[in-house]
Amino acid sequence: MSAAADPTLRPAAVLARVDDELRALWSAPPVPGATPRARACTMNLVVVAATPATAAAWVPVVDEVILSIPARAIVVGLDPDAPNGLEAATSAVCGTSEGDGPAVCSERITLTARGTVCERIASCIDTLCATDVPTTLVWLGRVHVEDPVFEPLARDAQRIVLDAAQGSVGSLASVVTWARARPDWGCPGVADLVWTRLAPWQEMCARMFDEPRLRELAANVTGVTLVQASPAGAPTGAEAALLLGWLATRLGWRAGALAGKLRLQRKDGASVHAALCGDPAGKATPNALVAVRLEASVRDVRLRGSIEREKAGDAATWRLETTGPDGEPRRLEQHVRMQLSAPAVLLERTLHRPIRDGALAESATWADELGGEELACGGGDGNVGGPNP
Repeated sequence: MSAAADPTLRPAAVLARVDDELRALWSAPPVPGATPRARACTMNLVVVAATPATAAAWVPVVDEVILSIPARAIVVGLDPDAPNGLEAATSAVCGTSEGDGPAVCSERITLTARGTVCERIASCIDTLCATDVPTTLVWLGRVHVEDPVFEPLARDAQRIVLDAAQGSVGSLASVVTWARARPDWGCPGVADLVWTRLAPWQEMCARMFDEPRLRELAANVTGVTLVQASPAGAPTGAEAALLLGWLATRLGWRAGALAGKLRLQRKDGASVHAALCGDPAGKATPNALVAVRLEASVRDVRLRGSIEREKAGDAATWRLETTGPDGEPRRLEQHVRMQLSAPAVLLERTLHRPIRDGALAESATWADELGGEELACGGGDGNVGGPNP
């Protein structure tokens, strides 16, 4: 019997079985001597992947997240080119008990939709969602707002989590625009895993101007260099584009182009030299940020700062050199743990952030408007824009 004809793979039969299995998870009497279990659910966590393989890879990620954020998780893999069918499995994901208390458990449902069932998977997911908690949609891959799977799921979600590294900054910006056009009562928040990964970089950039005597320099940046893990000539990656968008929108830079090259202008009309270069040495995952360098000056005070990802682990070296009226340089250096590469850590921290983030929306829109050709990757030595401090 083919999958298309197998009645056990028809959506109605599969959903009925899943419903029975979910009830059985909590209605069965406890096994003598086993740790008692208590069900908890703070949200529906719907994770949709473009392939069954990607969905399977995210199952342990989701399990780790829902151990700390109790939820009904629904992990979905799509295979539109396969024979029609829907496959499902259910499981309780339980943490360890504290003292004599019960172990807190979440529910995880995995779905694999094949063939034309992919077009109807949104209604299947809606049937399985708990009705008394909000829904977060995690969409892995490129997204089009008119996608018949994405649009109904996004419309009912409180928050949409994307990954611009797997999709694109353009996809992220289009979802931001779509969400802003929704009525206030139905406007979901938009988050992004790349944006969460950038949080330590943003903090370290801001730290360069922490001292009262240096704060004026934030409005007088003269140059910014971004280094990403890519060969020379590669397009700007999502991390570099969003960090540049964040700097520009926070500091009020205007963007333009001349002969296909990016031109940035400060509020006072002065130019900001922007450069992107590639480091193909393999310090990080492809297109990930490797280094950021900033230069600023006002009157007789100069600043040169850098953040350099270290070769091993999620760590970076933060350096700052300032020169005052006496001409004597002052140097600071710190080693910082970043710890934001693991997908489970990224997703958990994203879910703990505010639902709506105006800075992300502004930065994504600004970066998308640049155009991919305007900040092409420069030389591959990682030193475009001047030496390190």
